[in-house]
Amino acid sequence: MASTSPPRVPAGDDDALIIARALRLEDFLPEFNGQLCGKLFARSGVCVYEPGAFLIQQGEKGRDLFVLLEGRVTVTKNMGAASRQVNELGPEAVLGEIALLHDGTRTASVVALMSTRAFRLVNEDLSYVLEYNPELAVHLEELIEQRSS
Repeated sequence: MASTSPPRVPAGDDDALIIARALRLEDFLPEFNGQLCGKLFARSGVCVYEPGAFLIQQGEKGRDLFVLLEGRVTVTKNMGAASRQVNELGPEAVLGEIALLHDGTRTASVVALMSTRAFRLVNEDLSYVLEYNPELAVHLEELIEQRSS
């Protein structure tokens, strides 16, 4: 089953606070709120994933980044015929950083364990922030290092 792309709705102010913390935007954009989030990330938005829905499917191409707002997801890796859970994550977790910063191929699957809200940050919207906010780029590289060990 492939990852799903449910309809996106704009982030509210409470969502923007979580997004700002997760993406280390507090110093870069201290006034970050729902309205600014919508302007800066015009193609991105909040999606709802029902239990069992894939946010990310291992092997797919994609460079969108996800910030979990509510709910929980499981991260699994397929290794041949076997599959193993490598993590379970909740609010403020960032997902998709490996494909974003490397070759664009998803290295793990992410499935909603319960109704889950996530901010799906479209790669084209993220380029500006990555270019002018080196702290975010360093943070994403650190996540890759942590999750690869």
